[in-house]
Amino acid sequence: MLASHPKTRTGIIVVGALAAPLVVFFSLFDWNHLRPALARMITEKTGRPASIDGNLRVHLWSWTPSAQVERLTLKNPAWAAQDIMFRAKRLTVSVSLGRLLRGQLVLPEVDVLQPEVNLERDASGRASWEFGDEQGKPHKGSGRPAKIPTVRRLLIENGKVHVEDRVRKLVLSGSLQAADEAGGSRGTGFELNGSGSINAKPFRAHLHGDPLVNLDPDRRYELEAHLTAADISADAKVSFPRPFDLAAYRVKFVISGSDLADVYFLTGLALPNTPPYHLAADMNHTGTVFRMEDLQGRLGASDIEGVVQIDTAGGRPKFSARLHSNTLNLIDVAPALGHPESEPNTLAQSAPPAAQVTAPAKSAKRKSAPPSDAAAAQAGLLLPDADLQVNRVRGMDADVTYHAKSVAAPKMPMKEVDFHLLLKDGLIKIDPLSFGLDSGKFAGSVSIDARQDVPESAIDMRIEDVDLGQFKSAAAKQPPLSGAILGRLKIHGAGSSVHKLAANADGTLSVALPTGEMNDALAELTGIDVVKGLGLLLSQTQPNTQVRCAVLDFQSRDGMLNSKSVFIDTTNVLITGRGNIDLKNENLDLSLQGDPKKIRFFRLRAPITLHGTLLHPAIGVKADKLLGQAGIATALGTLLTPFAAARARIDPGLAKNKDCAAVLAEARSEASEVDQASLAPRDHLGTAHVTP
Repeated sequence: MLASHPKTRTGIIVVGALAAPLVVFFSLFDWNHLRPALARMITEKTGRPASIDGNLRVHLWSWTPSAQVERLTLKNPAWAAQDIMFRAKRLTVSVSLGRLLRGQLVLPEVDVLQPEVNLERDASGRASWEFGDEQGKPHKGSGRPAKIPTVRRLLIENGKVHVEDRVRKLVLSGSLQAADEAGGSRGTGFELNGSGSINAKPFRAHLHGDPLVNLDPDRRYELEAHLTAADISADAKVSFPRPFDLAAYRVKFVISGSDLADVYFLTGLALPNTPPYHLAADMNHTGTVFRMEDLQGRLGASDIEGVVQIDTAGGRPKFSARLHSNTLNLIDVAPALGHPESEPNTLAQSAPPAAQVTAPAKSAKRKSAPPSDAAAAQAGLLLPDADLQVNRVRGMDADVTYHAKSVAAPKMPMKEVDFHLLLKDGLIKIDPLSFGLDSGKFAGSVSIDARQDVPESAIDMRIEDVDLGQFKSAAAKQPPLSGAILGRLKIHGAGSSVHKLAANADGTLSVALPTGEMNDALAELTGIDVVKGLGLLLSQTQPNTQVRCAVLDFQSRDGMLNSKSVFIDTTNVLITGRGNIDLKNENLDLSLQGDPKKIRFFRLRAPITLHGTLLHPAIGVKADKLLGQAGIATALGTLLTPFAAARARIDPGLAKNKDCAAVLAEARSEASEVDQASLAPRDHLGTAHVTP
């Protein structure tokens, strides 16, 4: 045999003679001498001061060599409130030598006794878990997804974890336990449990997977996860093509809760407030991109589906989505605008006093205690007053398109909604924003600058050929007004909510009805021709009178909406209006006065008033102030100039509608004729007596 050859035997003897001292040396070597060198190496790799205050034991002579470290400590950066980032009473790790020789890192066993983990992120965004140098600068390539070595047996005993995120204003304190024993409660070997609190609300996480003992780095590995946080419930099935390579995996999940905005506490994404939701998706993660091809579910009574992608490669995550709904219930949009709701157990709900330091300052949308005086005062507001969370908006970018094929809207003949939202560097632009009606649409754009503490907004919305005839109650046989209107709302101002923006906004609101029809009874009642007006109103057939021109033109200055020109010119009556709307407290102070174009022998000269608030208007008659018949001449004269200004603000295309222009020309001649009637004698009611 070859081994019997004299030279071969000599070689084996020489190798054995040389190896024997090495075996004896490493068997007797005190590995504690390498503790300082190992601690320095960990410090250089992480940028965090490391120390080993217990024994270091190494067992080399095995196909699965192992190392055991006692009292390993890794410190947090100097800016962190907690001094210790990681500490363990004992850490044992073994390595598969056979796999290592083939270029694969497989750990047959990882055993951690009494680990303590403290993770922090400060208000500027520095995170203790992002390893770098001592100044907090991350190492090159540190943003890439980690590849965790294949672990075949994981044991965590009596672990504690504390996470404090001042960006999300999140606190999590809980425990960690992990075991891998066949024949457990579910008949499988791997269990990982965590519990604690988020914003002083209960938080629990449970991971369950196949036994790790048979784990192969070239075979797919799957585990299931269940998470609850306040009213949020999430179930996920995670599949790793190469365990546990975090650069590529697949997640099939279902999540539900009361408000999708609360997902911010778990993901850092600034999603809008919503009604109760239930969503499901199949998500693929590759590199820094999370992509959901088939997101579908419900938000309140509205269905939603589409494609969502989240890219974490930049300094801020970018949320991109192409979403659509078969049916959108308009009521489900109210929470996104800040309308208050009351839910007893959400992550956004105010925390107890002990947690106030770290509880997030979210909108007053949730209330668990009796409302304060301020909340009670806001309860009577029509415009929502929930604040935009500017810190969240600054923390991400977004590109979202949405289309609703049909819309369920009480008392609103709406049939579709479209918008395109762009968010970049704290600037929000919604353009276009379109609400399609059965006839006509509202369309325009909205921009919000959230780069400062108090956002500045600009709204430019147009009313495009909206037929008033489509707005009528179910009980009404005919609408009070009909005809296609044009208009424009253009305002700008500063405010963290819709109400605060309106309360100090500058701008204009102009609406024109070039031609149409008005219920004759309503036209007569504005002139308070009691006999004719009430008679028409009570009759079964209510005739219409032609509207030859109507204009409503308001100008807002510091939240005060003042009428510049308000009139409706009908065949028989000229209706004029005046007054203002105080958007700070939403109080109304408006009046309509009707002046007949023909002689009325029985009229009560008193305007119809509109008082109260936007949410609770009150209609009445101001009978204590009598007006002179000469008012119609004055009113007709004032229409000539304001209409031109209103037309310019509404739409240049309004010039092609000749009816209003004809009315103004005719008003010049009618003003002089009616002026003759204004000189006739009057009775004590102010009614003119004219001899035919």
